[in-house]
Amino acid sequence: MKIMAVLSVMILMLSACGQNPSRRSDNLQSDLAQPAENSPEMINVRLGVGYYERGDIDTALDKLRKAIKLNPKLAIAHSVLAVVYGSINAQTDARRHYQLSVKYAPNDPIILNNYGSYLCQQGEFKQAITYYERIISNPFYKNTETAHENAGVCLMGDDRYQEAEQHFREALKINPRMPTSLYNMVIIKAGQREHLKARAFLQRLESLVQLDEKMLTIAYQVETKLGAKDSADAYRLRLKKANN
Repeated sequence: MKIMAVLSVMILMLSACGQNPSRRSDNLQSDLAQPAENSPEMINVRLGVGYYERGDIDTALDKLRKAIKLNPKLAIAHSVLAVVYGSINAQTDARRHYQLSVKYAPNDPIILNNYGSYLCQQGEFKQAITYYERIISNPFYKNTETAHENAGVCLMGDDRYQEAEQHFREALKINPRMPTSLYNMVIIKAGQREHLKARAFLQRLESLVQLDEKMLTIAYQVETKLGAKDSADAYRLRLKKANN
């Protein structure tokens, strides 16, 4: 299971480009007047994403640069271009376009989340958290569970487990069925030797996804600590099969 909950290009595009901006229903205030979905610049952004997903980086870059040439202040184009540059380790260009995306859409949660995820991947944890907090504090954005979850993951990377737990709990309060938050709560509670709580989060996680080797190992350890020999043996057998 993937722990780092970063915003994928596809999700970003579904959120920002797949809808008519004049009819978005996520209670956001637009930073700038957005171009129509069928405008040349938005068509080029979507084409850029499509080529990127097919692995044609050169053509993706060409389409995204064309979008920005048509509309230099189109934040979503800068954000997607930054993702593409980051994928080829062109970090100077990636950072520049992330910063431009935030400059042109300083209140857009998609843009802020994407940049926060990038900063977290670069190990700039404290700065990344500030972008997640800007999303969470936006009164016009109600779906903050992803920002809470991503903040929690980032804080885990910085060994700030207590703060991470607060964000995961907030995410699960909004949406109880968030595997990444549940996964990390298992890790936190097992690490704190709160085995009953770790078991409860494990059970919730297992109702949603198949446990990976790390979770099976923790599950075996938790059940062993709780003296539940049959359950521990069952997890041990599943772990043995997973390793074969």
